[in-house]
Amino acid sequence: MSTHAPASEPERHPDEVDQGFVREAVVRVRAAQAALTEVLAGAGLGGARPTEVSRTLGLDKSLAWKVSRFVGDRDPARAVRHIPGAGGLEIVLRAATLRGVDHARVELAREAARLLRAFVAHEAGDQRSFEAMLAGGGRNEQLEYQERRAHYRAGAAVWGVRARTQFLCLALRPSESEDGMLDVVQVGGLIDFERLRPEVPWIIRRLRVSDDAGRRLEIRREPLDPAGAGGGMALMRSHCSQPLPEIRQFVGSNGWVYDELAAGEVGRKGALTCVSGEVYRAALPSRRSVDNTEGRYTLTVRTPVEAVLFDLLLHESMTHFGPGRTAVHGLLEDRPRGHGRASALYESAAASDLGFPAVVQTTRIDRYASLVGEALGRVGWGGLDRFRGYRAELEYPPAPCELLLACEIRDH
Repeated sequence: MSTHAPASEPERHPDEVDQGFVREAVVRVRAAQAALTEVLAGAGLGGARPTEVSRTLGLDKSLAWKVSRFVGDRDPARAVRHIPGAGGLEIVLRAATLRGVDHARVELAREAARLLRAFVAHEAGDQRSFEAMLAGGGRNEQLEYQERRAHYRAGAAVWGVRARTQFLCLALRPSESEDGMLDVVQVGGLIDFERLRPEVPWIIRRLRVSDDAGRRLEIRREPLDPAGAGGGMALMRSHCSQPLPEIRQFVGSNGWVYDELAAGEVGRKGALTCVSGEVYRAALPSRRSVDNTEGRYTLTVRTPVEAVLFDLLLHESMTHFGPGRTAVHGLLEDRPRGHGRASALYESAAASDLGFPAVVQTTRIDRYASLVGEALGRVGWGGLDRFRGYRAELEYPPAPCELLLACEIRDH
């Protein structure tokens, strides 16, 4: 079955549709703000503080605060969050009428609010969705934070697992065994992982290395702590909870290596910390080429976590690697490579610069600097004084998603 747009209504670019919605939404919000402002002015409350509005109109303090915030905020995306409900607005309008505000002003405010509610219902279905849509015309960080936190809580309840922090640190240095290649030290894991339901196994890591075209690159892997490598994932024993987490490792038909955390006890009693460490020899190409224009390093988040932290450390000799940039991509679609870009939840931006030498301390992970230093020391790379660093960090990441750290690879 095929469809055709009428000749009089040519198909519009999505950005044009989005901007059309934003413009009309702003008009509706501004009209309701202006009308309610006129009502307050008629009651002698133009520019009054919430306490005065409450005292003069005999309103509940929270309702007076909402009214004041709604009429006074210049940002429609923030203002709409404070608009009183239909019942609250009627209380305000009745109180204003008793204060002698003329009928025309009151009716204008009532009608403007009605039109705004109708617009919200028609375009978004509910006010929360409307706030998110309106914020799309200019990001509302507080709203997004609240939504991500709700997403984390719902995900933990649905999947039956959660963790306080997921982290990954990659340290890159020119390979000693193969010219033009990089050795990579990797440490990462989950801090305070809990099960909310019994008998829930959980895949905590997927690993594959590829070039720009998606071709798999074979790598030589060695555990940083040989005594912690039995049975699969190479655990850093002194940084894991005791007894050591039980890990099962297997290779999927797609070539990915999977590490699965075995089922265990629920709640705080069964909480665990799982930290692994490996070195990959001659794992990545160091020089710029047609199919290797930038280093792209990803941390995939599939576990509901309160925060995610991703560090990239570059050896001082890697001056042809540019500064780090970070982005967050959604993975809900599981879009195959070569068929369009994954949904960008947060567009590319400069990564946090950890300086040179890199300063990696964080309150999110106990003894983190010690862990990174130990990892570098185990492979004889010295300390952090030989590395510059970049960080990507996000609270309540919207799993499933992917944190990206990328550096342009310049010509020598």
